[in-house]
Amino acid sequence: MKKRQPRPSYHHGDLRRVLLDASIEVLAERGTEAMSLRDVARRAGVSPAAPYHHFASKEALLDAIAHDGFFELARVMNEAGASVKSDPIARIGAIGEAYIRFALDRPAHFQLMFRRTGDPRAHDEDIGGAFQVLLDAATEVVGVHGIGDRLAQRELVVLAWSVVHGAASLLLDGPLTHGIPSLGVDADRVPTMAVETLQMLIVSLAGRKKR
Repeated sequence: MKKRQPRPSYHHGDLRRVLLDASIEVLAERGTEAMSLRDVARRAGVSPAAPYHHFASKEALLDAIAHDGFFELARVMNEAGASVKSDPIARIGAIGEAYIRFALDRPAHFQLMFRRTGDPRAHDEDIGGAFQVLLDAATEVVGVHGIGDRLAQRELVVLAWSVVHGAASLLLDGPLTHGIPSLGVDADRVPTMAVETLQMLIVSLAGRKKR
């Protein structure tokens, strides 16, 4: 097996980013249990003591990886939404599909973000960034289609999040990982199917008179 070459030397001030990038690679290959700060240092091409300048422990590093993941998730969702200039329902669908694709592209990272140990309230602000992207999209849908008031906006966010996170979870480590051939469900089609279903539900809500 070809020996991995050390990373190029980093510029002053970049060590934390280099370590995070290396840790995400190690996480994808080995998972959280087998990952160590020594592994990360080796992958980054720095001394074994170098990670401790930024992360007091492995748990601190895992928290930082989770924070980085939520930041990146919010970014790709924002980009997906900005790329759709048409109907707000199409925009929230694009955001939802970006969510699922992020999970499929970075499964170990995604699972760590939502399965980390410790107090989940410590990451409320991180989760809030992704939540805000959905909330802004839902606000626009409600404003254009008159689905309801502010409470309905947040209900729409819960609906959207439940659909896309459920699809992502089932694809990563559930029965949809390889699809369900007996039902004619192809795993590659699930992200599109999930957002199309979400959009149909929203259209249904928009067409229903408020009681």
